[in-house]
Amino acid sequence: MFWKVTLEEDGAARDAAPAAWDGRFVLHRHCDGEGPHLDLRLEQEGYLVGWRVDGAALEGASWAVEKAPHPVAWLDRDGDAVRADAGMYAWEARSADGGVLVLDGEQGGVRRLRVTREAGLPIAAVRAVCEALAASGADPADAAGLIADGVTARRRAVARLCGLGRELDGDAFDEGVWRKALRLLPVEEIHAQLRAYEVRFDQKYPPQPVSRPERLPGEEPEGRGGAAMEIVRGGV
Repeated sequence: MFWKVTLEEDGAARDAAPAAWDGRFVLHRHCDGEGPHLDLRLEQEGYLVGWRVDGAALEGASWAVEKAPHPVAWLDRDGDAVRADAGMYAWEARSADGGVLVLDGEQGGVRRLRVTREAGLPIAAVRAVCEALAASGADPADAAGLIADGVTARRRAVARLCGLGRELDGDAFDEGVWRKALRLLPVEEIHAQLRAYEVRFDQKYPPQPVSRPERLPGEEPEGRGGAAMEIVRGGV
C-alpha cells in the first residue's frame, strides 16, 4: 500500500492547533539498505502505527508506505535512528483513503500533513516488470527511465506511421482504427508496420539521387511533395 504525504504550506492553517490531541508522535530520521527515509510513528491504542516516508525531511510531497505496528517504547527510544521531532498529533480529518494530520512538535512546531492513499501496481504488473528487467539485464533502479523511454519511442513510431498513412492513403486511412489496433501490438510489430509504410512512401517519393539544399527558416514547403518531406523530417 502506497501513500503520498504532503506538507501543507498555508501559514494560517499551519499555525492553528486543534482543540484536542489524539496522542503522541515521534519522527525518526533513518538510513538502511533502501536509503535515507523518515519513520513517522503515531500512538494509538497501546501501540504505534505510521509510515516510512521517502526522503530526509517532511517537505513538499513524498511517497510513503505503511509501517508494521511498533511498541510504544519507541516514543522514547531511538535505536540507530536520529530523532528529528516528537510531540503531539491529531487527525483533523480522516477517512479510509487518508486525511489531514496535525503535528505539534518540539522542533517543527505545528505542521499539517495531507496523507493520501495511492493506487499501487497489481502484483502481476510488478512481476512482469521484474521479469522484463531480469531478461534484459537492466538495473531495477533504471526501470522508471526505461519505461518512459519505451512510451516515448512507441508514441513517436505511432505518430510517424499515422502521418505516412494520411499522406499515402488520404481519407481511406482511418487513424482512430489504426491507433486502437497499434495499442495492442508490441513496439517491434509497430515498427514492422511502419517499415511497410516507409517502403510505400519511398516508392511514391523516390529519394533524390543528389543532395538538395535544406529549406531556409520560414520557407513554406511546396505542394504535397513538400508536405510529405515534412513527415520524413519528423514534422508529423
